[in-house]
Amino acid sequence: MYFTLKIIFSAFIIALVTLLADKMPKTGALIKSLPITSLIVFLIMKYEGSSDRQIASMSWDILYMVIPSLVLFIALPLLINRGMSFYPSLILSTGVTAICYFISFKIIG
Repeated sequence: MYFTLKIIFSAFIIALVTLLADKMPKTGALIKSLPITSLIVFLIMKYEGSSDRQIASMSWDILYMVIPSLVLFIALPLLINRGMSFYPSLILSTGVTAICYFISFKIIG
């Protein structure tokens, strides 16, 4: 039941942000850029008894993973603006991002 509540809450946030983005694109982009998932995870971790040290460690791990994720947000608009259609751009930028994640995992161990 608890897991189902987490899923429903997460889906509600995604649906709300998507709806807002349709009405106010800049505000939607701002909200989408917030680390809402991370904040929710931190709160759930604390509620479930994780120590502050564990939460801090998770925060550092997330920071390390933000860097390769930025590649997607750079590559996707560049590819689209150079004339590539959406789906090939999404696939290629996702692939490049996956490679960057792989490299990051090799670097940070």
